[in-house]
Formats: sequence, structure tokens, C-alpha cells
Amino acid sequence: MNKKYEVFTDCINFPLDRPCVYQKENARVCPLCKNYKKVSSLDAAVKILIIKLGAMGDVLRTTFILCGLKEIYPKSRISWIVSKNNAAVLRDNNLIDEIIVADEKINEFLTLNYFDAVINLDLAPESLALAKLANAERVLGYVLDNKRNVVSSNDYAAKWLKMSAYDALKKENKFTYQHWMSKIANLSRDDYEIIVPLNEVSVKKADGFLKKNKISSDKKIIGINPGAGKRWKMKKWRSDGFAAVAKYFSDKSCAILLLGGKDDEEEINALIKENIPNVFSTGTDNCIADFFAFINLCDIILCGDTMALHAAAGLKKKIVALFGPTSISEIETYNRTIKLQASINCICCYKQDCGVKENCMKLLTDEEVIRAVERQLKTLN
Repeated sequence: MNKKYEVFTDCINFPLDRPCVYQKENARVCPLCKNYKKVSSLDAAVKILIIKLGAMGDVLRTTFILCGLKEIYPKSRISWIVSKNNAAVLRDNNLIDEIIVADEKINEFLTLNYFDAVINLDLAPESLALAKLANAERVLGYVLDNKRNVVSSNDYAAKWLKMSAYDALKKENKFTYQHWMSKIANLSRDDYEIIVPLNEVSVKKADGFLKKNKISSDKKIIGINPGAGKRWKMKKWRSDGFAAVAKYFSDKSCAILLLGGKDDEEEINALIKENIPNVFSTGTDNCIADFFAFINLCDIILCGDTMALHAAAGLKKKIVALFGPTSISEIETYNRTIKLQASINCICCYKQDCGVKENCMKLLTDEEVIRAVERQLKTLN
């Protein structure tokens, strides 16, 4: 073969399926082209690709790894692949250089780029496929081999895989999600904080909400997120329980902000109908940036195991978190949270439906939740 026409397929300028612009315009050939540049040597920065598509709360809590990565690789360029519906929690995060939405163009993006490391912490089929397609020196976390076996990058990844496959192991686990992910990603610590960016426009909107509703700056504000989305209805506490808490602290001159999205409308509307003084709905059609800003207004957040919990943790709020079918140990809240869970043998079952009449969430009493919120209020004084 004539070496004159050798093709340098690793050149950043070569689009793979057609001649490059220098061949078209100047009839250049690869061996003699001065513009040849390897995809793998574009700059001195370490190129890292994170694959974490969803769910929204999982994407948000995974942002803790960014500080750890920047600590190890100060000169790094971090790209993050995420599902379109969950991308909003990553916007305005100044540790992410590029947010890539997993859409119809994702295969082209992966084919044309090179990474020093891919960090795939997700076992979803789409995430595994993306990790396999990525051009990378190494993969941390999970990737598929040619026989459709999941390959784990280290022992911690292998153990997390087993916990993902067996609910009994999930129930036995006593370590946080941050512990496991930091070990899988080879980070030096597991106590890096979740990153929740605050948008300036959204912060002004939230401040305007306080002024509009004449909520004075000396009032203690308790945020209640009464829903848990449509997938995890068993994470929800009783509406009458939330109402009892709201009434109790309204009588103590606290302001109560109801927080949630479209999936939480039923629970929020039920609380509004109680006509409790000092209870204000922040709305259910806010963008994620606005939702973060409303959480930031609060002194204390009362919620279940939801995205609001991770957002509140990232915003360093005092939290009272109610647990039932999911792991209480797995959730990292940085010693700022009182976690409540009923004493019942079937907790941490990870079921999305339940036939037990007095289930784990119903067994949490109004009194113990009120006491927990009171304890958190005392820490603010």
C-alpha cells in the first residue's frame, strides 16, 4: 500500500467518515500534514468522563466526587454524561467543564473523544453501554466485557454490585453511598460535600417570596417536602402527620414552606387545604434552580429519602429525615441530620408497594417527628 495515503485515524481533525478539511481544501495527506494532532494529546489537563444518568437525587449526591477528583487532579477537565431530565442539578456547577446530555448524539461524542479515565458508577444498561463505547485509558466502576459480563474495577465496586443485586445485602450495609463511591473512584476521602449551586436569579426570586408573604427575617423557617415522586410512594409519610407537624410549629410562630414538584402536588394540596396559619406553598412548577433556592431559605428541612434530602444536605441545612423502605445507613447527611425509622423487621425492603397495613412509614408517630424537629431548632439558637 502506498504510504503516502496512510490515514492517521487518531487525529482530532479527521471526522472518520469523510476527508478532513485540510485534505479537501489543500489536498494534504496525513504523513505530510502539519495539522496532525492526536485526540489523546489535546491539552495537558487530565480528561475525566463521569457517567451518571439518573435518578435526579442520585446524580446530585454523586457530585461529592468532584472535589475529590480536583484534589487528586488539579489540572483536570471533567465531562459528565447525564439524562436530559436530570441535567438541571448539574448546571452552574463550576467543577464540571462540560455537561453532556445522553441523547441521539451521544455515540458520536464518545467516538470522537478520548479520556484518560471514565468513571461509571451506574449499573443501568445504558450507562454500561456508554462506558464500553468510550475511548479511555481506564474505566473506574463498571463496564461490560464482550460476553455481557459486568466488569468491576475493584473489590469495592464488586461488593456494591452484589448489594445492588441482593436486597438482603443492601439491608446489612452500614456504610454510606459516599463511602462506596469514593472507594470505587479511588478518592482519598469520603467526606466531600454534595455540591448544590445557587443561581443568583433564583435566590432573588426566593427572597421576593419571603417579602411577598411578609415572612420576617427573625422567623424560623421549616421546609416540608411531603412527597417522594411517583416511583417511590412507600417513601411517603402520612399527610395527617405532616399536617400535625405544620400546625404544631405554626403555633410556635415558625413559618412553614411546602416544597416539591409536580409529582408532589397531591400531598402539597392536601396540606394547603388544612388552612394552617403560617404555611406557604412555594409552588410545584419551579425549575430546579428555584427549588434549590427555596430550600436555602429554610433553617430545617423535614422530608423522606428524596432529592430534597440530598439538596438540603448539600446546602448544609439541619434535616429531619424519615426512612422506611430504603437504607438509612446509605444516606450521608454530614452529621447535620436526625434520621427516623420505625422499629419493624421488614424495613429496608426496597419494595415500591406494600401490603402491610401498619407499614414502616405509618408507624412513625407525629410526636417523635415533632420532637426531632424541636431538637434541630434548639441547635440553631
